[in-house]
Amino acid sequence: MERNNNIPIRNIYYMLSYAYQTINLAEYKRLGTEKFENVKELYAEILSIGIPVLIRGGLSKDYISVEETSNVIKGKIDINSTIKKNALVNKKIAVVYDEFSENILLNQIIKATLVYLSRSTKIDQKMRRLFYGMLPYFTKVSDVELDLKLWKNVRYNRQNIRYQFIVDVCRYLYEQLLFDENTTSQMMKEAQDEQRLSSLYEKFIYAFFKRETKYKVSHPQIKWMVDDEFTEALPLMQTDLVLQKDKKTLIVDAKFYSENMIARFEGGAAKQKSSNLYQIFTYINNWKKEPDETVAGMLLYAKTTALNQPNHTYHIKGNQVIVVSLDLQQDFSGIKKDLLAYTNQFFA
Repeated sequence: MERNNNIPIRNIYYMLSYAYQTINLAEYKRLGTEKFENVKELYAEILSIGIPVLIRGGLSKDYISVEETSNVIKGKIDINSTIKKNALVNKKIAVVYDEFSENILLNQIIKATLVYLSRSTKIDQKMRRLFYGMLPYFTKVSDVELDLKLWKNVRYNRQNIRYQFIVDVCRYLYEQLLFDENTTSQMMKEAQDEQRLSSLYEKFIYAFFKRETKYKVSHPQIKWMVDDEFTEALPLMQTDLVLQKDKKTLIVDAKFYSENMIARFEGGAAKQKSSNLYQIFTYINNWKKEPDETVAGMLLYAKTTALNQPNHTYHIKGNQVIVVSLDLQQDFSGIKKDLLAYTNQFFA
């Protein structure tokens, strides 16, 4: 079976660092030189560094709605609740008011993660004690049951964006431990790993070119070039990455699969995945070109262990389509070199 999730832990750290723009933060720099037995150790170490950083900066606060019975009028009086609770008997009324509080979802997720990790036998005892020692800083935060559904309600803004890296790593580590504890098949675990790494791979590729190059870097939606403005039910064309320089545009689609090429039968010739070629070709043909602009597409696969890997350049109806595979198991300096070389072959 082909695989691409045997990525060195150090490279996962670098991918995280680019994706979340922590590459230059002094607190995390030592992680790039440490050795980890598995990705769980990396995630736990990140949290052991990152959560204290959040605490020192002050836990984020926001206005939350508070409902209580009180003999003091504040906020709004809830007449219905006052009657239901028979509060007037005790000379009280039900009120609803806004309070600026630390008891927000982001802090609840971190606290719940700390509780979970401090009790997990899958975590080193020294690390468990460290996580337990952070809990007193969250005494004003409500206890919630840790569940993957919590992350679906997370919203970031300018005030709380510093939480994103840590809250996402909380999820990565919780997912990893959850699948270790459950009787999930190895195939299911690998599928989950692939899904998680695929998302990280896309974020990393975008952040890498944003940081390491002078290209104009974006990831816009491409509009369909319809003849009559009718676009109902057409799928969105959301790009992973668009690089522009002078009058050249390269549309890049990052692909992280367990299988990059397919054969119709065992031992047959490996072929490109037609759906991916159609996708990038559609992006190219619907891109709104400026006069004299040259547009090309690139399928940037994460290399698997299969013998045959995509490494081809096609010219189809005047359009260049580059298909390459990036070896994430090599030293990170090699990854940087390859990424720059892949795009330079178009922009040079």
